[in-house]
Amino acid sequence: MYKEVISEQEWIELRQCLGLSRLQTDIVRRLLCGKLRHEIARELGISGRAVRTQTDHLYRDFSVSTRVELVLHVLTVLRELWKQEEESHYV
Repeated sequence: MYKEVISEQEWIELRQCLGLSRLQTDIVRRLLCGKLRHEIARELGISGRAVRTQTDHLYRDFSVSTRVELVLHVLTVLRELWKQEEESHYV
């Protein structure tokens, strides 16, 4: 079991901002927790190949080549969303 540090609402906003499918979102959530492909596949009830296909699409879409770069990209976008939210509180 992993602990979520990103709220459900933040995931919805992040998903919309990045244009992720629900499956891609579920995969990214688990990647952020350090899960391996076979663990993700088992948890989501899909094949390891399906996980690989989706991560390959994400690599291409975000111009990254590793899971670390993908995670960093997602966290960067999330940080920008938090920053925008914080700034909107002061307006």
